[in-house]
Amino acid sequence: MTTIETTPVIQTATSADTFDVTKIVQEDRVHGSVYTSPEIFRREMDTIFRTGWVYVAHDSEVTERGDYLTRRIGHDPVVVVRGKDDEVRVLLNRCSHRANKLCNADSGNATSFRCPYHGWTFSNTGSLTAVPMREGYGEAFNKVRSELGMAEAPRVDSYGGFIFASLSAEGISLQEHLGGATKAIDRLLNLSPTGTIDLRSNWMKHVHHANWKMVVENNVDGYHALFTHASVYDAIRPAKVSHVPSKVDVVVRDIGSGHSEIDYSAEYRKLDEEFVWYGRTPREKLPEYVAALEKTHGEDKAHDSLVVGPPHTLIWPNLFLAEMNIMYVEPIGVDETVAYTTAVIVPGQDKLNERTLRRSEGAMGPAGFLIADDGEIGMRNQAGLAAQDPEWLRLSRGLETDETDETGIVNSDKSAETPQRGFYRQWASVVGQEI
Repeated sequence: MTTIETTPVIQTATSADTFDVTKIVQEDRVHGSVYTSPEIFRREMDTIFRTGWVYVAHDSEVTERGDYLTRRIGHDPVVVVRGKDDEVRVLLNRCSHRANKLCNADSGNATSFRCPYHGWTFSNTGSLTAVPMREGYGEAFNKVRSELGMAEAPRVDSYGGFIFASLSAEGISLQEHLGGATKAIDRLLNLSPTGTIDLRSNWMKHVHHANWKMVVENNVDGYHALFTHASVYDAIRPAKVSHVPSKVDVVVRDIGSGHSEIDYSAEYRKLDEEFVWYGRTPREKLPEYVAALEKTHGEDKAHDSLVVGPPHTLIWPNLFLAEMNIMYVEPIGVDETVAYTTAVIVPGQDKLNERTLRRSEGAMGPAGFLIADDGEIGMRNQAGLAAQDPEWLRLSRGLETDETDETGIVNSDKSAETPQRGFYRQWASVVGQEI
């Protein structure tokens, strides 16, 4: 009988704290406590979400000066705002006086944020502009007033309109963080004649009673579709391509640094048929869109973009390019996650966008075919973990057939767990670091 060591108790109180992740994450398996331990969850918030790059918003959501959104980076509430100086900042959503949450609206436009508790007021650049009855603080207050603005994420950067922030002043650049995942963003933008997309069609909010990692792992799991989504494929004929791995030229890929994807491009190029990924809509149904794309890219590149379609890519740790939908996740607790999804809108293409919105509602809406299935599965996974035997979850599918090329670690078996192994290699390297 194999003896499995119990999961180590994780302490997060000291700045020099580390723990041995090899006891809970190995090449072909992860320990169940990774999904259930409150201590591990707290460590994820302190490492993954407080030290690295996290997706927070899209340029299209804050186009005008004063536009703002309220989001979260791990457990930290933030305001993403375009200030009066036209700079986009990520400000901690907290009054510097007595810690009241300044802004409760999901989005809006404001020149300032006023605390409802004592009336302290902050500019949309984060600086403190007004303190009621200021004289009560005495002259010493003037010496520290300039330091009492809203705290700001020290690093904010974007790629292709996707805005990321880091709560750590030091670390790798966003470009280094994204690495090969930039190709997935480029692939999506290649479907727009303007090279831009719009994410202002409102976000659908889904509460998953599951650990956040289950939600994101599942998005690049090519094994479950035939089973979890069987009713979808029974109802929708024909499917875009077969979901039997042996019948399609589809790969799963560990891009590196936690990014991964299911890549249908080889199968689509083999078929050489436009819009297979879009319900096989004939190009004649969207003549204005096709003409605009050809004007921008030329006929050959436009044809290739319409053949290969958008990406199906997870960008570590919380962003998913779900073809013509975008999803990001916010961890709430060890067994609760909020997933936000919205449709990808292509500027100036009303007919295309109307179709995209209806498809998004059908797949990702409150009664959507896909997200309802995935939410149920995640909840059942979390419930199953209450049974602590066996202790480990297996991630060994396809391990012996993984290959490495210039794009990462790839497997031509769509059902291989290559993306999950890549996710946990990155997870172990970050969560196991000294904090």
